[in-house]
Amino acid sequence: MPAPATTAQHSVLLVEEYDALAVAIESALKKFAPRHVVHVAHSLPEARTIALAQSPGLILLDFDPPHPAALAFFEGMRTALPDTRALVIAAGTPRDLPAERGAQGALQFLEKPFELVDFGAAVQALLGPWRETGTSRGTLRDFAFVDAVVLACLAGGDSVLQLQAGEGRSGQLHLHNGHIAHAATSDKQGHGALVEMLCWTGGTFIEMPRVGVPRHTIQGPWIPTLIDALREARKYSPFPTPQPLESKTLAAAKAGPQVLIIDDTEMLLIFVEDSLTIAKPELQITTALDGLNGVKEATRLVPDLVLCDYDLPDIKGDEVCRRIAANATTARVPVIMMSGHVHVMTAAAVKLPNVVATIAKPFLSEALVALVQRTLKEGLLREQPKPDGQESDSTSPLPASGKSSSRSKKAPTVAEPSLVSEFLQPQISTPVSLSETGEGTPVAPAHQAPPLNVNEVLLDLPLDVVAMQVNSAFQIGSIRARPASPTVAIQIPALAKRAALPTETGFVLGPIDLDGSGRITTVRLLPTKQPFRHVESRTAFAIGGVTVLPSDERERLQLMSVETSRMTMQLFAPLELVSVEFSANLEVRQLVLRCRGRAVRVTLNAQGSPAHSGASFESVAVQLDESKHITELTLTPTNQN
Repeated sequence: MPAPATTAQHSVLLVEEYDALAVAIESALKKFAPRHVVHVAHSLPEARTIALAQSPGLILLDFDPPHPAALAFFEGMRTALPDTRALVIAAGTPRDLPAERGAQGALQFLEKPFELVDFGAAVQALLGPWRETGTSRGTLRDFAFVDAVVLACLAGGDSVLQLQAGEGRSGQLHLHNGHIAHAATSDKQGHGALVEMLCWTGGTFIEMPRVGVPRHTIQGPWIPTLIDALREARKYSPFPTPQPLESKTLAAAKAGPQVLIIDDTEMLLIFVEDSLTIAKPELQITTALDGLNGVKEATRLVPDLVLCDYDLPDIKGDEVCRRIAANATTARVPVIMMSGHVHVMTAAAVKLPNVVATIAKPFLSEALVALVQRTLKEGLLREQPKPDGQESDSTSPLPASGKSSSRSKKAPTVAEPSLVSEFLQPQISTPVSLSETGEGTPVAPAHQAPPLNVNEVLLDLPLDVVAMQVNSAFQIGSIRARPASPTVAIQIPALAKRAALPTETGFVLGPIDLDGSGRITTVRLLPTKQPFRHVESRTAFAIGGVTVLPSDERERLQLMSVETSRMTMQLFAPLELVSVEFSANLEVRQLVLRCRGRAVRVTLNAQGSPAHSGASFESVAVQLDESKHITELTLTPTNQN
């Protein structure tokens, strides 16, 4: 089969009528499809024009609110772009639909609101190299009656679907308020007619407005009605399963290592399975949609490797790992844990003896494949570990699995996205040391302001100086200052290099967390639509009052500023980005950053480079109001410039 056009492999068409949401989804697509050009259409007529000109590999349609002409649009695209895939985002989509319809149908559905990880998995799976895996699934060529039914029901209106199939067969489906009310073929009505139409393959579909009083030969909500009909239709005419295409990747016998993937997101399972199959066609891959079935499959297969999601619908991934480790048959099987909640996952992983690595969702296929290949190469765990990280007994018997081992148990390695994981590919890193709360790497020592690395952010906070303490030699002992503006800037070098984010982006300083000693531990930043503007520098310090402060048998002076004429300075603090929280419509809700230490740099030149100007200080006291916002900081010099 000839390869698809190059443009179809490198473009995505987003149909979104709201500008703000289009920008947010387009930003997410840059993360999950970095090699694809994103085209945005605000209506289906505009989308049709762009699709015919660009031949996108994926059409992404936001169906909330519904598009009345969506059925006609996809019917036209089935002929014009048969190799294109489609993802429909809508509220109220049937979760059980993919499992019940098998390979029948073209449209993939994503429930709204959705997790960013689920959105990424769907996009990556649909843009993945399915053709090279030897299966054809989910292209608009396969647009079927079940797709038309779901679209019509999600629209929530009154309409009639007219189906014309081969051999002169025809049928009608009547909908009332978005629910299936009546079905009819030449010889059947009601539920039986719906089942019969679902058994037909091919055909054309026309959606017409319904007139008159609706007939009711079918009762109940549309989702269970459709699911029941699909299950019954399987008994009479099993839906097609993915058929092998001409592909060299299937030539190799499936006699390689066995890999078990446990995840409740079907599209992520598809993405992971396809990525591994392309890289290592000989792999024997088995999937499970929940933890309990995953444990059963692990016991049955005794695989060479398990990939397990931390967030599962029945039992958590850490419990899956404990049960696998507690079974003598599977105790030596290495596990790679996956999750979008990186810190919770990593904290759990270090306590699990059979978890040898973690990978943060979302991830690109290259990072996943590299980690899996390395883990398989290292083999099974050398010793049978005891639960919860206890020391293994070297004399305990090992299961007679017949598989060799070159691995000794060690701390899990971490494969996680550098920076926000939004725009950068995950990198395999060395093991990290975690505290009992899972709070990241050790804090940098005071009196140091280490250079930023790819995981760090520089916070630019304007401050008004309200008081200075100086010693008898008029050397600064400490500075008391208050935020001069609620708006701050952050600088993210790694994103700036990729032009993914302006060098300085405006945020509002949110609630602050302190530890028991009053040190800042967590900073929250809330996005603002207003761009960051530097506060005008005021280098003069008009003294409004002088106080003598006895301290350490030496007198110090505290100089109080005039209320109307405060000195303004810029404080630059290096922070570590912990997470990015998104709203349901993919807008950034807040950034959560961890303080690396007390060390900061202070400058009176707002336009200067924070890396090469200013003086080194450390924060020794922080005052917060009732809403946990900073009201005052006390800084002392570290004598390092």
